[in-house]
Amino acid sequence: MTWLNVLIVLFISSTFYQASSYIVNHNLSYHFLNQLDRLPLSPITIFWTSNLAMLLLTMTMNMRHHSSHSRSFSAPFFFAEICLAALIYFELQMSYNGIFLLILVDYFISSRNLTRLRHFRFWTCVAVAFLLLYSVSDYNILGKISHMPSLSTYISFMAESDQPGLVFIQNLLTTLNLLSFIWIIVYYGLYLLSQERDIQEKLKEAARANTELKNYAALSEKIAQNRERKRIARDIHDTVGHALTGITAGIDATKMLIDINPQAAKTQLDKLSAASKQGLKDVRKTLNQMRPGALNGYTFEASLKKMLQEYSDISHIKIEFSYQWQGAEFEKTTENVIFRIIEEAITNSIRHGHATLVSINCLERPNAYLLTIRDNGVGIKMIRPGFGITQMKERVAIIGGKISFNGDNGFLINVIIPKGKSEEN
Repeated sequence: MTWLNVLIVLFISSTFYQASSYIVNHNLSYHFLNQLDRLPLSPITIFWTSNLAMLLLTMTMNMRHHSSHSRSFSAPFFFAEICLAALIYFELQMSYNGIFLLILVDYFISSRNLTRLRHFRFWTCVAVAFLLLYSVSDYNILGKISHMPSLSTYISFMAESDQPGLVFIQNLLTTLNLLSFIWIIVYYGLYLLSQERDIQEKLKEAARANTELKNYAALSEKIAQNRERKRIARDIHDTVGHALTGITAGIDATKMLIDINPQAAKTQLDKLSAASKQGLKDVRKTLNQMRPGALNGYTFEASLKKMLQEYSDISHIKIEFSYQWQGAEFEKTTENVIFRIIEEAITNSIRHGHATLVSINCLERPNAYLLTIRDNGVGIKMIRPGFGITQMKERVAIIGGKISFNGDNGFLINVIIPKGKSEEN
């Protein structure tokens, strides 16, 4: 469309020049001036100014197309294009206003970052403004008001054999410019609609993939839980099961010996005591193997802070932590339980509650230790015991504590750990 406008400007300016030369050469200047309401512009000025302005306009549009700068940087280029288009329009004595359609198409295509359906209102305003300018700038409106000499007046003074051809070329070029404008707008509009549909399809595919990943993560978690259960069951069977089996058999034998040979029964009881102590050591060894790695080599408070910092770093969640258990001497089992409960609570706050803030308070009371965990997530009205909540309850029960949940305002977990039991486990 740019080269078509170059051709149109060249044709109209050449017609003005040739017609003026024909009028002067055939001594028709007096009759020509009688047809006009004002003096015309110099034909040489019309030719050179309009074509040079068109050349500058083409260069400016080309520079803006190849510019990778921001919209604020391209605004001066757009203003320069409008000024050059107006200069061409006035230099051609208002005989051609299709140059404004070129500016609209150029701005529409070059502003790819704005050409989205969500900017429909913006583009509607721009299009209406340019179309109003195109309509008002028609020679039959603005040209006659300003009494500007028309191109048809110039052509009417040329040879009669040349007039039909010139009028035909003028109408053909003007029509082609208008059709090009319509075709580009429609084609690019359809292209944007196609892009928008592609984006929506990609978003749907991403949503489906995200759902599948969530399902896969849930399945992987379930498989990992089942494996952990089997491993724990196997370890308990290999330690507690064997120890209890031996102790049970020894007790049965002692019952038979106690009346027959009390001394042998006493010896047997000593052996059973040693076996039970060894079984207890094996149980503790198994529990220590299940101990979180973060608890190794750190104090309990430092281990909790380290774990919370890691969660905060990878999830950008804010965690407020208050620790008042400096004087507590927890058994390893109790530390494991508390650590796992806090870990599970934060994981649920991020994954299910979509929380941005978690507040953890480790408080001490005369007869118990209190642990409160509250987040600002979506909460839940009906709390259904899933694997995580059930596991928390089972762990707290091991150390003789109590746990409660509240999902009305975010999610709240309260844990009460009796002092005597927590330090005896």
